Amino acid sequence: MKYFKINVFDDGNDVYKNLYNVWMMTDIKYNGSKLALKNVNNPDIVIHTISAWKTTEIDCENTQEG
Repeated sequence: MKYFKINVFDDGNDVYKNLYNVWMMTDIKYNGSKLALKNVNNPDIVIHTISAWKTTEIDCENTQEG
């Protein structure tokens, strides 16, 4: 599983900026230029597409608590 934090909240994703900023990747789109992400603490919150450059992959093994 790959995990990310979001660095740039824009394009309608700004409503998520106060959430725990650890996201699980659920899909890679357009040769890796876009990602689909699910919030780790609130898995009902899904970002269907976000530019990969707005995120940073993070190394975490247990992200269920934040």
